[in-house]
Amino acid sequence: GTQRSSLVSPRRGARHGARVGLCGLKVDGAVEPLGKFLLVKSAAAEEVTKAGLLLPKSQKPKQGEVVAAGPGEANVESGQMVPMSVKVGEKVLYSKYGGSETIECGGQDHVLVREDDVLLKYKGDEPVLAKISMPRGKVLVKLLPKEQETSFGLLLSEGANEQTTTAGEVVSVGAGTILANGDELEAPVKAGDKVRFRYGDEVELDLGDGGQFSVVSISNCIAKW
Repeated sequence: GTQRSSLVSPRRGARHGARVGLCGLKVDGAVEPLGKFLLVKSAAAEEVTKAGLLLPKSQKPKQGEVVAAGPGEANVESGQMVPMSVKVGEKVLYSKYGGSETIECGGQDHVLVREDDVLLKYKGDEPVLAKISMPRGKVLVKLLPKEQETSFGLLLSEGANEQTTTAGEVVSVGAGTILANGDELEAPVKAGDKVRFRYGDEVELDLGDGGQFSVVSISNCIAKW
């Protein structure tokens, strides 16, 4: 069966309460994330290295295991709840802009992370491609060789060692947007598509092929081929 963290009570969250410490909030009672927030047990730096994840350059590790999750948020038009796409027990890599709300639970560091700030998720000890999945509305893109702009369009340079930061091949796709009536809108791209995008969050995944990757919101993809 599925193993649950000892910090988690079903449906309620991590079982600890609250007092203010010098380095953030220390919790001794039950912590229940609200809305689209997740309670993430922070990974130690050596665990991040062992898992094979290298985060955005010059950033400290922002990775951990989800131990409690909020119920999601209601669609503003219909009032229907939009379910969370990140679940308890999954390990996540989150944006440098996420995880600013720190909580100490049972002597261990935790952070509250909004689902929108989760870059990717995976199961198991290492983020191998077969076990990586994406949160709702995001895709994982393997960057293409650096492009050369010409008056006729884009031309891939032969033998280029550098890689572009705005084009690549989609390798994993998250769930689509939930419409007001509760239906899920199919993502406009799929694994194997090449895409041009405006910007993304560059991450380095040690998948053994030397590739560089970016996490991109589907709304930031502007063309495919």
